[in-house]
Amino acid sequence: MIDSGRFDKRKVLMVDYLLPDSIYVLELGKELKRYCDLTVFCRKDAGVSEEGIRWITRFYPGGRNKAGAVAEYGATLFELAKTIRKGSFDVVHIQTFKDIRYELPLYRRLRKYYKKLVLTVHNVLPHEAGERERERYKGLYDLCDELIVHNHTTERELTEQFHIPEEKITVTAHGAYQTHLRETTEMTGIRGGEKKRFLLFGFIRRYKGIDILLESVSLIPAEKRKKLHFTIAGKQYEKLDGTDYQALIQKLGLEDCVSFTKGHVPDEKIPELFENTDFAVFPYRHIYGSGALLFAYTYGRPVIASDIPAFVEETENGSTGILFESENPQALADAILMAAECKTQQMEQYRRAIRRLTEDKYNWKISAAKTAEVYLK
Repeated sequence: MIDSGRFDKRKVLMVDYLLPDSIYVLELGKELKRYCDLTVFCRKDAGVSEEGIRWITRFYPGGRNKAGAVAEYGATLFELAKTIRKGSFDVVHIQTFKDIRYELPLYRRLRKYYKKLVLTVHNVLPHEAGERERERYKGLYDLCDELIVHNHTTERELTEQFHIPEEKITVTAHGAYQTHLRETTEMTGIRGGEKKRFLLFGFIRRYKGIDILLESVSLIPAEKRKKLHFTIAGKQYEKLDGTDYQALIQKLGLEDCVSFTKGHVPDEKIPELFENTDFAVFPYRHIYGSGALLFAYTYGRPVIASDIPAFVEETENGSTGILFESENPQALADAILMAAECKTQQMEQYRRAIRRLTEDKYNWKISAAKTAEVYLK
């Protein structure tokens, strides 16, 4: 591991479009600023500050009519290009972007203005990607000097599907979130209450299998359902998933045991959600990595997750909870009932595994140090 005190600090521009909806960059930046001269180019509504980081809040946050949105997005790209041209950055590090069709050509045109292009691959491809989109992502991966991924599942996808050389890829785990963690006995203790409570938290998208969860709940006998409660909470983008989940809840007759909160969950409400949860549920059809899973780990909550490769890896084959057969509602129903019967000893075992992982693997200090090493390669 590099020594931040003797580190030859690189001048780094990190580009992110998700703040404040995702605080990944804020969490990473708090540790990364020890190793580099860090500037973050982000949305106008990011609303964050952290001493030791320069924030350029220029990205268009959305919400205007189409003509206005196009004009403001174009102005945003102009500002980003100007920042890169005049910044003399050693590294441009892309975390997220709004539209690869326009931003990939921008990074190509500006290649002479920075020494190294780094990309953190949160998703190998958008979940709704077609062949043309795949070609663009391949172009971006080829343009980058270094790629950072959060697990070996993503690394395999890049090497096998996009023929990216292994030496170009660095695996460093996603950290467990700490910014909004508050000290309460509920963080590690067993939640009290008559009902077992389950939470599905995060952006509402079809690949996350909310329909699978609802069908599985409908398969649980009514007398057992009375002792369970499920909360689904997160922002839904209608263009990406137009499913009316509230209507589906009503159709399946689950209003008495399922609460659906559609909309951005404010940071200050996140602790309460997890403190009132026994298990976090991840019935995903596919995923390359899950920030929501790390939120569960942050609050010491065991998980129920589908047995897709990323979750098998990130739960260490179920050491932090229960795995079930992907896209199988009956298997999920059985896992829920198993969780409902978990005794104190088993819950403590799950929490010990989570605590070990968040200390030794899902740790921002480790992630920042490895990221800084990538800048030096």
